[in-house]
Amino acid sequence: MNADPPAGAPYDWTEPVPAPARPLQPTLIACGLAVVVLALAGGPLGLLWQAVAPAVPVINAGDGRIVVNDPSPEEYIASDGGFAIGGFGFGVIAAVVAWFLLRRHRGPWLLAAVTAGCLAAPLVAWQAGRLVGLGAYRDWRAASAPGSTYQAPPDLHAYGILLVPAFAAVIVLTLLAGWSNDPELDRPGAYPGYGHDLPPSGGYGFSSGLPDAPDPTVAPAPPGPGPAGPPRG
Repeated sequence: MNADPPAGAPYDWTEPVPAPARPLQPTLIACGLAVVVLALAGGPLGLLWQAVAPAVPVINAGDGRIVVNDPSPEEYIASDGGFAIGGFGFGVIAAVVAWFLLRRHRGPWLLAAVTAGCLAAPLVAWQAGRLVGLGAYRDWRAASAPGSTYQAPPDLHAYGILLVPAFAAVIVLTLLAGWSNDPELDRPGAYPGYGHDLPPSGGYGFSSGLPDAPDPTVAPAPPGPGPAGPPRG
């Protein structure tokens, strides 16, 4: 912070010079890594979905026909609903983690990176989850006799659910940016009183501007001896 002006100086209304904007290359590298990390994180999400989603009871109806062994199956809705809930939580967590870990790269590039990562992650999660047990299910279909039943692994049927993680991430990042007290997200801490990422580059004086006003930052002098009396004769 700049030092206060001396007592009697007028108030300095000059805006401080903001910190220079960061170069774009580090931000692009960090955002690219964020996309890759989020996409890879879709693998564990898919395994979790496969573990909690219900299997679908099917029956071999003969003539190569595999039908659901339930007049009103709810497993399809439960599978899609579980994927949507997990994807929404994934998007929220991804946005919050990216906001705090990549705080020096906040701004439109971070938003684009998190959105892209949350679009790739559910695709990876879907394929990773459905592959678990898929080989055994195909083997059963090829070798089973008519009338035999099987628990088919869960699969995704409402493909619009794949957009849920990105939708949640965009909402959370937008809210975090709106609640941030930093007026320029790409230069956090560039103004005094905002942010804590960069040291402020300037400050304001706090002198009252009156010519006879004492400097409020200077401690008052201790009282001296009183006036001398008349000389003694």
